[in-house]
Amino acid sequence: MLNILAEKLVQPAINSNHVSYCPTMDLIALATVDEKVHVYRLNGQKVFGVVSKPSVARINQIRWKPNGQLLAVAFGNNFIYLTNAHTGKLMHQIDCSAHSGSQICCLGWGVNFADIVAVRTQAEQVDGGVNLDDLLSQTANVNESHILADLPRDLAFLDVERTLPRLSSLSSGGKEDDVFDSRASLDTLFQPLTTNSTDSADILLMGFEDGTIHLSIYDFFEIGSFNLQQAAPTLQDSRPLLYCSHPYTTTHSLIVSGSSSGQPTLHVVPLDLRLVSTAGRYLSLLASKSTQMHNILRYLHQAQREIYNEFQVAQDLPSRFIRNIEDTLKENCEYTWVDAAYHLVVTGNCLPGVKEWLVDELGERGQKRWEKATATGYENIRRLVHENLLPALERFTVLLSRLRGLSKFQESNTVLGLSTQGLDNILDTTNCLQLLAHYILLSTGSELRQFLAFSTWLRQEIEIQSRDPVTASMHDSNEKDANIDHASTLEYIRGAMLKSRLNEYFNGQVQSNKKSQWDLAAQGRSLFELYKRELNDRTANVPVEQQLPGLDALIAHLDAQCKLVFARIAETQRRNVRFGSVISLGKGIPACMDMRMLVEHAKETNTYVLYVALGPRNEQHDVRICRIKLKIENGMSSTQTVEYALIVNQQGNVQDLKFVDDEKLMLVMSQEASSYLLSVPYRKETISSEGLRYTRVSKMDDTNLQGGPEILEAITPSIDLSDQKYMDRFVLHKFPTGLSWTPERIEINGRKGRRIICVVAKDNMRYRIHDLDSLHEAEESQENRNDETDHVMY
Repeated sequence: MLNILAEKLVQPAINSNHVSYCPTMDLIALATVDEKVHVYRLNGQKVFGVVSKPSVARINQIRWKPNGQLLAVAFGNNFIYLTNAHTGKLMHQIDCSAHSGSQICCLGWGVNFADIVAVRTQAEQVDGGVNLDDLLSQTANVNESHILADLPRDLAFLDVERTLPRLSSLSSGGKEDDVFDSRASLDTLFQPLTTNSTDSADILLMGFEDGTIHLSIYDFFEIGSFNLQQAAPTLQDSRPLLYCSHPYTTTHSLIVSGSSSGQPTLHVVPLDLRLVSTAGRYLSLLASKSTQMHNILRYLHQAQREIYNEFQVAQDLPSRFIRNIEDTLKENCEYTWVDAAYHLVVTGNCLPGVKEWLVDELGERGQKRWEKATATGYENIRRLVHENLLPALERFTVLLSRLRGLSKFQESNTVLGLSTQGLDNILDTTNCLQLLAHYILLSTGSELRQFLAFSTWLRQEIEIQSRDPVTASMHDSNEKDANIDHASTLEYIRGAMLKSRLNEYFNGQVQSNKKSQWDLAAQGRSLFELYKRELNDRTANVPVEQQLPGLDALIAHLDAQCKLVFARIAETQRRNVRFGSVISLGKGIPACMDMRMLVEHAKETNTYVLYVALGPRNEQHDVRICRIKLKIENGMSSTQTVEYALIVNQQGNVQDLKFVDDEKLMLVMSQEASSYLLSVPYRKETISSEGLRYTRVSKMDDTNLQGGPEILEAITPSIDLSDQKYMDRFVLHKFPTGLSWTPERIEINGRKGRRIICVVAKDNMRYRIHDLDSLHEAEESQENRNDETDHVMY
């Protein structure tokens, strides 16, 4: 019997189709029937939840990242939410509507080592050895001091960004929600490239019901979309169902459903991602830096929105006060508020209509509101530019220089798809943004100083005009007047009070026919040189010939330039993606299935084996295990053999099945009034003579391999679960009788030291978590006791 680690009652009911256990932490994510995702600890405490915004959408898929850092949730509105497992913050929303108009039906997250031979060699040299699970969780240190250093590699991956100041958080409420509002979220988004991460590439695969699959690297860097009919024209009405991969091979695998003569069919489609082996170790550097550039662009957009919002707040209240006095003067006088205020500062004579407005309408309370709104707005603009905008641009420039270095000095430039000219154009626009940011700082400081002088004068004038002229002291007035900066006050009245210079810097409403005048890359001219000359002329009050883009327009232009560069990279990498030979698994769609890829021959690094476990179909009670041997050369796969093993179960039903690790297959079987967990060894190299027996069903054919029902009928069953000896041998756990704990679905984490099985009850209201290692430790303890007993007897 297995030890129970946790048990929980969940309300509302669990959607048993969407349960996922975190690979590296004791967290379980599950969807409920009200279309919400909840993440719990083993003790039942809720960590965080994921809900579709703005309206509730159906949950299609949930999947953990292999290192357990992110949780991906695919909703029916074709959005994928990536949530940080440590903070519970939404890190990114992927809009998949541009990739396909149909629903997401398959979500897979794999990892590939860029240099497989180097990773294996380093892992073997570490004291005590390092297994694959340690490498995937990035907990192993494969760079011990006794391992020879690789100086070219270390220089190429030198982390310069680590020395830069960390970006400051932004207030929540922007279009990207609150992804930049906490230090934990920022550290996760802009975490430095570690040694382990440089040796691997994360692959995110999204499958759609129309047969489209979309690939992304490092969560956000998109490679492109492909249709399964490219694998074989016979794959009509194809739909991806399941995905798996192995870190040691660039060939990934999909289980795909199709149709033939009106009947559903099942196929295995290999997917060769040659881009991982072709680009090598620079793919991780390229993808990670591009992803960080994408994140900084999002950060710049949100910072620009906050700066503009602060500017609007600073201008809104003063503009209402000014419109009020202008309307009053327009009715009774022939001068404007600017003329009257200028006249009052210079002569001290308050013109008719101005005194009533200062004393009766504006007053001391209005003046304080004016000062608070404007001064706070200017100070926030200065803070946002100094603490957010400029540091982000500096970090963006450093990231850009890394890509320029790859494009200029690496022979792999053609493999990576980088364009030096495109990166130079981005750098030119970045220089313009940095120059504009400094001009914004200078103008903000100057206008703030002028406004504070104006506010001091305005407060004094309200006091003077409010006093009785008979009792007013000329001495007090002269003393207060000496504390006023009249020059700055006059500059503000005839300048920033009516039209702030910042309004020109934030003006992004550039007409479409003028856009070509400042998009000068095609003409071989520098936008930065033009921008610098025009800004200098504007500061010197020299008339400018054309309207230059403002802050938002420049950031939008930078975003467009980056998209062109990223699109070229994606197009280059897309050419290195191909489909392998389709392998048929026969007709009918089983109620449950699982797939696992592993290496069975350590010395033959180009030979990999794919195991596919298929549950009962229709009224059948058998479990099929398909063993597909693949040969991979230069990143291209070919099928060598296809073998089948058969498990029959005439007296019970198999509810679910999952691969535990590279050795065991777990079955959930109900027989009469009892339910069992069965652990069946499936690996051909290690199973005993009384275990599964694989039968080759077809000769090797690179174009088409069939394993249909007519062939399976000739296969002799390896295991008959109606035989009690097999039940005694394979039963791992027996569930209590009763409807409440009849198992419905299982989810397994088979990593070393964290072997867990989560069992969802048939009523979908409860789940239990069992420790698979407890039985393993008990078996080892028993073996040790037997060894000690034998030793004593001798």
